[in-house]
Amino acid sequence: MGQDDADGIDPDADTVDATRTSRPADEQADALAALGNEHRLAILLALGDRESATRTNGLELTFSELYDAVPVESTSQFSYHLSQLVGPFVAETGEGYHLTYPGDKIVRAVRSGLYETTPSFDPVPIPGACVGCGESDLQARLDDERFVVRCRACDRALLSDSFPRSQASERSPAEVAESFGYRIWSTYLLIRGDVCPECYGRVERRVDAHEGHETPGDAGRYTFAAVCRTCDFTIHLPIEVPAVFHPRAGALLDEHGFAPLDTPLWELFELFVSGAWTTDVRSTDPLDARFEIDLDGDALALAMDESFGVTPVDRLDPS
Repeated sequence: MGQDDADGIDPDADTVDATRTSRPADEQADALAALGNEHRLAILLALGDRESATRTNGLELTFSELYDAVPVESTSQFSYHLSQLVGPFVAETGEGYHLTYPGDKIVRAVRSGLYETTPSFDPVPIPGACVGCGESDLQARLDDERFVVRCRACDRALLSDSFPRSQASERSPAEVAESFGYRIWSTYLLIRGDVCPECYGRVERRVDAHEGHETPGDAGRYTFAAVCRTCDFTIHLPIEVPAVFHPRAGALLDEHGFAPLDTPLWELFELFVSGAWTTDVRSTDPLDARFEIDLDGDALALAMDESFGVTPVDRLDPS
């Protein structure tokens, strides 16, 4: 994928995507090379397994304890492999050795099956409506190792996200889809706090316009995008999402069966393309977006400015 592609709401396949374009420094290449040995992975897993068994974060093992836990032929061989991990993945103290933050992440990645083949699952129908054609004929399925919400009526991909093997663990296809609903909101809540969901660096936010999206009002034509300054992780979400999480909007939606955190994004699509929700993007530079919600006569008007702050307004005037 290119720099402007996304995981989550795909602007043209309408969701979230991470890119890595910079050349690795020598120390980064050396650190990754240190993982290319089964004995070294065994050392990391031994430290992680002992932490898990004792429920002790940052548990330290002595050289002898760690040596006894790893199937290696000699202490000299073990000492060499351990020395290759000390620094980036293992910390050495006067008491022994423990996992660093990167070491802990490697252990969790191995346990989760991140490097194993992504499983497949049968497509499942899900509620909601297409922001492209307005039809309520959505389906969640696996496309090229990504979780995709697609409209069967017009064959438009509305949402696309990475699909790790661990997310399918002990879940039926319907439960996988449900879990993605919560995962997307957890991602947005981090971005809302200027935190990258991938590396926890800072993010830059913008609004992107997507031409050729003929939809009721401006639904689906604009996305709220966030790009991490550190790892370049990028996500696109509907421009309406920040408005959904305004306290007054959340309360109104909750009263009418659309509790934001419990309603998957694709179910909100149906609201966005209905007459109950109006989106009016007057300008993207500076940003001036207006939203009006009218559910059974309960109405609320909101405005969003270039800070992505959302505030209630009296009404949506025609100017």
